[in-house]
Amino acid sequence: MDRPRLSPRRRWRLALAPVAVLALGGAGGQPSTPRDRCLSGDGRVRVPAGIVLLGEDGLDRPGRAVAVPGFWIDRHEVTNRQFAAFVAATGYRTQAEREGASAVFVQPTESVPLDNAARWWRFVSGADWRHPRGPGSGLAGRDDDPVVQVDRADAAAYARWAGGALPSEAQWERAARGNQKDAVDPASWAFDGAGKPRANVWEGVFPVRDTAEDGFAGIAPVGCFQPNDFGVYDMVGNVWEWTAGEGAVGLVKGGSHLCAMNYCANFRPAAFQAQEENLGTSHIGFRVAYRAAR
Repeated sequence: MDRPRLSPRRRWRLALAPVAVLALGGAGGQPSTPRDRCLSGDGRVRVPAGIVLLGEDGLDRPGRAVAVPGFWIDRHEVTNRQFAAFVAATGYRTQAEREGASAVFVQPTESVPLDNAARWWRFVSGADWRHPRGPGSGLAGRDDDPVVQVDRADAAAYARWAGGALPSEAQWERAARGNQKDAVDPASWAFDGAGKPRANVWEGVFPVRDTAEDGFAGIAPVGCFQPNDFGVYDMVGNVWEWTAGEGAVGLVKGGSHLCAMNYCANFRPAAFQAQEENLGTSHIGFRVAYRAAR
């Protein structure tokens, strides 16, 4: 089911045992292919006014036709380098930095039941955007990775500084779907006809083994996979992305590198997940939308 029932923040914290130091490795390790092939360049992409099939998810779920005015959107997710420029200019401190901890995926060393996410998530002291997996992790060599460990308010603050806003759900899907006119097999957003990955998702058996067939175990730098027909990168996989909204429950879109065929399978534009608006994680980032010039 795409929209899980969201536990209160306190229940989340009780479920995720606090840890002081995270043992690095697994999904946070170095990718198996050169990172310097992942070059897309910064910038914005113009998304023309048009109709989006909001929620389309295969023949049995045709979606709802929604008109979306033209707008611009970041070519790729906001990177560590870009977020660092924002922090340097404004002195901004994220929720995780103020609180001193955040949620981190910790890959189990043995098979575990899939009915309890606390088996692979921990609330880690010292985890923040500069230390996305906790003490001992950092951003060296990862300037072009998507920034993570940012909550919705952090993402919105960057967006305002950049002159834009977080995209609405309709804007996000319009950008992700490109010029889609007909139903699309859900798995084809992340895998080609031969089953080869075309996005950074989890290959293998989640959460214990990622074969990294797509070239990356963990987060990939932006622009490592082919853009869609609008020229937008990484709308599926890599990291979930915040969308605009109000209230305690936010909405993230697009799936992440933790989505696998045996769990989640949220590597498609229709996918969404409820997320506590003031909780960052090691697999959620964002990009910015901008008004079209009149």
